[in-house]
Amino acid sequence: MKVRILIAAGAVLLLAGTAPALAQMMGPGGATSGKTEMMPGMPQGASECPGMAAAAFGDERPWISFALAHGQELALTAEQGQALTALRDGFQQDALRLARELRAAEVELRRIRAQRPASLDAVEAKIRAIAGLEADLRLSRARTLEKASAVLTAEQRTRLASLARSMRGMHAGTTGRPMR
Repeated sequence: MKVRILIAAGAVLLLAGTAPALAQMMGPGGATSGKTEMMPGMPQGASECPGMAAAAFGDERPWISFALAHGQELALTAEQGQALTALRDGFQQDALRLARELRAAEVELRRIRAQRPASLDAVEAKIRAIAGLEADLRLSRARTLEKASAVLTAEQRTRLASLARSMRGMHAGTTGRPMR
């Protein structure tokens, strides 16, 4: 019974934890195209800034790319634009590396679980390693967001939040329901 509970808990953590973490970090388009757009395809963790406009867009929007796309309205200086671009690109590299490591760890976990009898110690160790990689990804995102927030002035952060709220209103009308 205890073995089944441990395996079930591991499967839940694996399935429920990894996909949302990568989706939040990498965005709907992945980040494999090498391009960064205002929203889709952008490694989302590289550009979110909940401290800047979470109430407007939520925690899963590409804030750095959004700020760069609205650089004129935010009156970004050339130095700010360069700093934000460097932060976004640096995070993208970290996120891609961690995503590769996560995929490899999950393949290894499937291999371990396919063995009969499965070693629960090895399964537990691999699940904990995967959780550690997910935490590394989230921490990298948080660090990037804090640095991005520090690049902008208080006035620019306020303006960014206002822009985000206005964009949210425009998008909510297109689907017939409010954006989350």
